[in-house]
Amino acid sequence: MALPSVEAAVGQVGALYSKVKGAHSLLEWALSTAEASVTLAAHTAAPFVAAPLAIGDAKVAAALGALERRIPIVTEQPKVIVETTKQAVLSKISPQLNRVYGARVAAEQKVKSLKELSWVKANALLSTAYGQKAMQGVDSGAVYAMRLLDHYLPPVQGETPVSNEIVPADTDPTMHTVQTVGRLSAVAARRVWANLAVKVTELRSSGIELDVRRYITALLAALHLAKVTNDEQQKDQSIEERKEQKSAEPTPENTPSKNETPTSPPTIEIVKASPEAKSEGDQ
Repeated sequence: MALPSVEAAVGQVGALYSKVKGAHSLLEWALSTAEASVTLAAHTAAPFVAAPLAIGDAKVAAALGALERRIPIVTEQPKVIVETTKQAVLSKISPQLNRVYGARVAAEQKVKSLKELSWVKANALLSTAYGQKAMQGVDSGAVYAMRLLDHYLPPVQGETPVSNEIVPADTDPTMHTVQTVGRLSAVAARRVWANLAVKVTELRSSGIELDVRRYITALLAALHLAKVTNDEQQKDQSIEERKEQKSAEPTPENTPSKNETPTSPPTIEIVKASPEAKSEGDQ
């Protein structure tokens, strides 16, 4: 009991026992009766077991003394033991934790520096004449796309508006371009889903139940059919072009051979064409 840890443990067990004992009158009576019986048995057996208990107590005391010499911390309070153990564990794992944390910080700084360098390079590129033209093309394309969205997918009632705050192009060209494209994408996505929800609601209010899964399946099948038809048309067109090219090429039968020499007329034809033969024929 001189050890603070043993004393604390015994105190906690005793407090728990007292709490259980006082929870109900029946428990208190039963446990009090058991205590009286144990006390009576201990007093009755004490003369017979005193010598063996003394020997065992001396051995246990010697073992505890050796334990105190080997591990002096067992004589401290439980809070001190817990804090000392905690500090010992932290001293063992702190170098590894610091190393991991340092590597993480270095990686974050490297990524941040690369990001800043890439951002600066992008701003420098967009500040050139070609970059300005490209940025103007993005802005004009975004304005035209917004007009198309307003025409074909008008905003519905209750739609959450997208923020129009965009960094000026002369302040940060890269951020301006990213925000322009992001705003256009957000508006397009919201308009599509909002108009789709409105149409589905209108169909349901009209008594038509729309199965979204079947609709998407039919849409994918139609797109696949269109793709297959387009591929077949391209194949037929390429075959027709090959046939036309083959028909336009000269055949070997119609082209004269380079080694072929013109044949000479026969002797009868030569005699008939002479002046003497012509005069005889006139006579």
